[in-house]
Amino acid sequence: MLTKQRKKKKKKNLNIYYLLIGSAVTIIPLVCRMLSASNKKKEKTQALLSKQKTSEAFDGIMYLAKNNSSEFWGHFQEKYPDFQKKLLEINSSLKVSELILCAYIYLGFNTKDIAEYTFKAVQTVKNNKYNLRKRLSVPAKDDMVVWFRNNLDN
Repeated sequence: MLTKQRKKKKKKNLNIYYLLIGSAVTIIPLVCRMLSASNKKKEKTQALLSKQKTSEAFDGIMYLAKNNSSEFWGHFQEKYPDFQKKLLEINSSLKVSELILCAYIYLGFNTKDIAEYTFKAVQTVKNNKYNLRKRLSVPAKDDMVVWFRNNLDN
């Protein structure tokens, strides 16, 4: 009688162990998936916030450029820290005014907009861009914005 009870108890204990192991095998992957999904959401949120901050910084630079702010060049250098260094590697004798003109061109402003924002005549900006093109050895057939992007973004 005692052995039958022990066998029953042993069988009951085995069933409990199997149930526990089965539950663990089921629950652990579910918890891992939930954690993974949570991490992916966090990563997406962080990426979105980073993109938003970048966009806000870019919008701020554009605002400063359009208002010919004296803070424009400093903020531009913070956003694009290698810009000046790469330009000075091409021509080390560029003046700050030429570097700022390069920044306007890099941001995609056309000659008329640059003239308007910097309170210069359109012809003056055209002449400055022509001189800059020569100093940087930009081929006449190349668009300067595209040239800047190709040569300074890598």
